[in-house]
Amino acid sequence: MTTELDQKTNGAGSEVTRSGDIDKWLEFVAVLLHDMESPLASMKYLLKLLDERKLDLDKPIHRRIITSSHIALERTESIIYDILAVTKAGEMGIPCKLTEVSLLPVVKEAAVMVSGSAEEHGIEIKLPDNSEEFTVQADSGLLKRVLDNLLYNAVRHTPDQGTIRIYIEEESRSVFVHIKDSGSGLGDIDPEVLFEKYGQLKLRTEGRHRGVGLGLYFCKLAAMGMGGTILADDHTEGGAVSNINLRKAQGVNK
Repeated sequence: MTTELDQKTNGAGSEVTRSGDIDKWLEFVAVLLHDMESPLASMKYLLKLLDERKLDLDKPIHRRIITSSHIALERTESIIYDILAVTKAGEMGIPCKLTEVSLLPVVKEAAVMVSGSAEEHGIEIKLPDNSEEFTVQADSGLLKRVLDNLLYNAVRHTPDQGTIRIYIEEESRSVFVHIKDSGSGLGDIDPEVLFEKYGQLKLRTEGRHRGVGLGLYFCKLAAMGMGGTILADDHTEGGAVSNINLRKAQGVNK
């Protein structure tokens, strides 16, 4: 016997199936699980050290793992925020509060957030060697999540014992943050597809999936909200490079 609830459920299910939304929701869940990998990896590595009784607080690397595991919990919360922000953004984009932000400290904080995953695979993250400070127009919280997403994506596509280099370039009105991995590069993948909403579904069906999801789409929306741009390409020295372009601060919210 079909109940009223069954009829409602079946009707809704048919409507969802017809519209194709069920595929997007399945992709949404897959992306959520993918983006949880980084914080879980940091905490898993810490628990492994504890279980094997190898945790040594006198070792700087182990102290950094503890720090990154703590931050990983915060990153899990931020991932949920990112996804909710994307689903609510619509045509209005992601809301952000622009202030004058000191760039290097935010870059360093984002590097710490992925340090657990990087160190587990022997990947070295090289920070900018610029001695001068850069002040940009940005939302510091959004910017840190963007850099976190880009760095984690670089970690996932860098071979063990590889290197990720972060460097900063300045132009007359803009500051560029470049994140270069030492992986195989993009190849013939269209860089713009990487930052499309559900763009990874197309890449996967073509057998060229790089494992990116709503995280990079969030990066695009966040960069646009801060008045900047974001893109990726193959680097001339090999590997892929992601670039975020931010405006120089000019007395924002003084």
